[in-house]
Amino acid sequence: MLPEGWKQTTVGNACAIKNNLRLPISTEQRSGMHGPYPYFGPTGVLGYLDHYRINEEFALIGEDGDHFLKFKEREMTLYFSGKANVNNHAHIVGNSSACLAKWFHYTFMHCDLTPVLSRQGVGRYKLTKSGLENLKIILPSIAEQEQIITVLATWDDAIAATQKLVANTRQQKRALMQQLLSGKRRLKQFARSDRRVATRFGSLPVDWEHVAIERVANEFSAKNVADEPLPVLSCTKHAGLVDSLAYFNKRIFSEDTTTYKIVERNCFAYATNHIDEGSIGYQNLYDKALISPMYTVFKTSGAIDDGFLFKLLKTEHYRQIFAANTNASVDRRGSLRWGDFKKIEIPLPSLQEQAAISAVIDVAEQEISSLEKQLAVLREEKRALMQQLLTGKRRVRVSVCEEETSAS
Repeated sequence: MLPEGWKQTTVGNACAIKNNLRLPISTEQRSGMHGPYPYFGPTGVLGYLDHYRINEEFALIGEDGDHFLKFKEREMTLYFSGKANVNNHAHIVGNSSACLAKWFHYTFMHCDLTPVLSRQGVGRYKLTKSGLENLKIILPSIAEQEQIITVLATWDDAIAATQKLVANTRQQKRALMQQLLSGKRRLKQFARSDRRVATRFGSLPVDWEHVAIERVANEFSAKNVADEPLPVLSCTKHAGLVDSLAYFNKRIFSEDTTTYKIVERNCFAYATNHIDEGSIGYQNLYDKALISPMYTVFKTSGAIDDGFLFKLLKTEHYRQIFAANTNASVDRRGSLRWGDFKKIEIPLPSLQEQAAISAVIDVAEQEISSLEKQLAVLREEKRALMQQLLTGKRRVRVSVCEEETSAS
C-alpha cells in the first residue's frame, strides 16, 4: 500500500541513466593525467584527473564486482555533485523529471541486488544495464523527494562529522602512542630530567633501558596433548585475539586440537608467518584456550607491564621491525620464530611509568570506542528512518507551493 501520490515504477522508466558519460581509461593513462577532478570506480574514488566529463549531480551503482554480496555493511551506491569522471565499471544515474539522483542513491544504498545480477565466474557478479533498468523503485513527487532528502542529509552530516572525529582521535592516539612509548614525551610525574642517551634505535631518556624481549619474556609452548575441550582462538590484525567460532561464525580450525598450543590468560600469541602484518594478540578472554600450532606463544616474567608491551608491539614502528627481521623459510613464506623474535630490542622505562603510559593510552582508546558506538547508533537510526521515509510509511510535510512548483 503506497501513500496517495506515490507510485511504483522501474529505474528504466523513471531515472536518467547516463552511461554515455563514462570515461574508461587505464591506470597507465591516468598516471599522466593528474589533476583535481575525481575519477570514480564502482565503490569509490580511484584517482584524480586534469579534466572532467561530468558536471552535475549524479549517483553511481556498480556494474560488476563482488561488493554486491556485502550490501548490509557496505553502501551499494555513491553520490556526488560537481565536476568528475566515472570509469566503465559503474552505472551513472542523473536527475530526471521523475526521480532525483540522490533519491536513487538512498533507495539502493543497502539494497539486495542479487536477484537481478548475472554471474561472471566464481565470486564475480554483474549488474547489466537492462538489469538496472528493470529494478523497481518507489517514487513520491519531486517536492517530497527533496524534503525527504533534506531530512536524511542531516543524518549524513552527523555521520560524516562523527567519522571525521573518529579519524582525528585515532590519529591523535597514534601520535600520543609514538611519543609516549618512545620516551619522546614524558608524563609529568616521571619527567625528572631532559637528558637522553643515544641508542642504535634513537635516543632514549637517561633513566630508560633498551633491552631484548628475551630479558622480559619466555616462550610458552605447552600443547593440548590431553585433548581438553578448550575454546580455540584466532588472531586478527586489529582486534587481536578473538574466539574463532564467535568471530567467524563457523569452524575454521581442525577437528583434532591435540597439536594446538595452550595459551593461558595473560599470554601473548603471534602468527609466526604473519606477524609482519601486525598479527599479534594478548589473551585476556579465558583462563585457558587453544591456538593453532602456527602461532608462537610467550609470557612475560613480571619485569614489564603487559599493557605497555602489547601497545608497543602493535605500533607501526614494530610492525616494520618484524618485517625486517622476518626470515624466508623453505616454503618461501616469511616467518619470525621465537629464536629471532626474542632478540628484538624494546625501550624499557620503570614499571610504574610503563603502567601509567598504558593507562593514558587506554583512556584514548576508550574515547575512540565511545565515538565508534555513537557512529554505529547514528547509522542504525538513519537506516531505520530511511526504511520508513523511502516507503512512505512515515511522511514529511510538503507545502502547497512546493507541490505546485514540482508539478510545473
